Amino acid sequence: MTREDSMRSTVIDRFNDVCTQHPDALALISDEVRLDYARLHARVARMAGLIEHHFAAAVGRAPRAEDIVALSLYKGVDLYVAILATLWVGAGYVPLDPTLAADLQAHILDTSCAAFVVTTRQSPAAAADRCIDPRDAEACAPSPAAAPRAPEDGCYTIFTSGSTGRPKGVRITDRNLLNLVDWMRAEFAFAPGRRVLQYSTINFDASILDIFPTLLSGAALCIPTGDQRLSAALLEEFCTRHQVDLAFLPPALLGVLDAARFPALRDVLTGGEACSPATLANWGAGRRLYNLYGPTECTVLVSFKPMATATDRTNIGQAIPGVRLHVLDDDGRPAARGELHVAGVAVSSGYVGNEAATRALFVACPAVDDGLLYKTGDIVDRDTHGDLHFVGRTDRQVKVRGYRIELEEIEGALVRLGCPQAAVKLSYGELVAYVVLPTGQDIDDLRRRLAETVGEFKVPSIFRAFERLPLKPSGKMDHDALPDLAPAETPTAPTPPEPASDVLVQLTALWSDVLGVPAHTLDAGSNFRHLGGTSIKIVRMLSAIERRFAVRVPFAEFLHNPTLGFLFTALQTP
Repeated sequence: MTREDSMRSTVIDRFNDVCTQHPDALALISDEVRLDYARLHARVARMAGLIEHHFAAAVGRAPRAEDIVALSLYKGVDLYVAILATLWVGAGYVPLDPTLAADLQAHILDTSCAAFVVTTRQSPAAAADRCIDPRDAEACAPSPAAAPRAPEDGCYTIFTSGSTGRPKGVRITDRNLLNLVDWMRAEFAFAPGRRVLQYSTINFDASILDIFPTLLSGAALCIPTGDQRLSAALLEEFCTRHQVDLAFLPPALLGVLDAARFPALRDVLTGGEACSPATLANWGAGRRLYNLYGPTECTVLVSFKPMATATDRTNIGQAIPGVRLHVLDDDGRPAARGELHVAGVAVSSGYVGNEAATRALFVACPAVDDGLLYKTGDIVDRDTHGDLHFVGRTDRQVKVRGYRIELEEIEGALVRLGCPQAAVKLSYGELVAYVVLPTGQDIDDLRRRLAETVGEFKVPSIFRAFERLPLKPSGKMDHDALPDLAPAETPTAPTPPEPASDVLVQLTALWSDVLGVPAHTLDAGSNFRHLGGTSIKIVRMLSAIERRFAVRVPFAEFLHNPTLGFLFTALQTP
């Protein structure tokens, strides 16, 4: 990156420069599309023209810096065009993953005050007159020029898990984002020819790591389909076919994949939870493996650590440029162990429409730092080399498969669904719900309704029903008194199966290994999801089936009927 590049202070300035300097370089790659920067720029201009047309028709003016446009699109060219077009017209965007529960989408739209939703389908949370169909851009006159932007204008707003059951929106500016982009471009040599995997979903801020450093440097963003994301074999084939050489992948997924099958992948970024020793051994040799750490409130990441087999897996390293990290004790004094506080250009201005939460977590401490400090809630140790090591949390927030989750959010949702009592805790890496069931409901019904409320990725893997839950003398829930529950335990005790064939015996053994449940408790009606089977475990199990039986079972088909009997039938079908 040249000094002239660093002087360009807005995202859209950088994008326009890249399109001028590298018009023939590939920008977006999928199995169906290969789009260079010249054609991407033209599509962005047309989409910008469409957005401007809707603003003029609906509110009689051009978009402004305070305006928000929601993007409810599956991965594909239209999504990335819409992101850039929203910034082109001078507004900011909020990702609205179409797979999110309808009431969660409505909360995001209401809290962000989004003016329009860019979508190819009727949004369940927005009126028809607020929707913009990106397919209409083809017939629209292009916007003649990008609207002026300032470094402090909002670029995107991403919603994090909330302790009250209502996720909080974090507004990130161009200035916040470009500090991250500049470090990544320098550290990982982003340039034309580099090929970057766009794995993370758009409601997860790790997607920012894929999208912006790539499209603001002339590199190519490689976009897998939903099926390719959720199949180890298909993801391997996709990355090999398109020569992907950099990817951010969560530790749980790295634990499923075989590093030897990704020969072009030179730089692997991960974070959100600790890698296992086996994962470090698998991915830490012959390539660069980075552990990244950071909260959404501080623009995705604030520290990094190059990892090797011998590296302490709790090591989250040291600050990226532009960031200052302070370890403070309970009295706000610097200490070797304490709560991590973040200062510097990465820190956002707080939560959208939530002043109380902003005041609680974004604090001033002049004796330590002249800037605003964000209280991460993470307890860390600083070693003699200056590296930070994650120890635990000060609250009941957890990370599961890279997602930051407030346990109180799920508990609050369960109570609103009618449970007289509900508690959630993390046990052996999985979320477990302890509930007093509403009258007339069973666990399957409660699980389904909870998924519609908070989203599938926040639904506990295991549910246990009780007549009452333990309380402290104060009347508050006694979480410490809840019985620990390993994923091997289940709410019911299935009858032992009578294997009909060697195939069923092998399938049962495979489930037992992946889920950590005794084989004798499994039968044809056993449900993988109800036994603690996460999306990553499904990928692992289906990959093992493909290797053993040479049969590929689509992720979506199994998700629709996640039983042992379904898999047995699928393997018997020619």
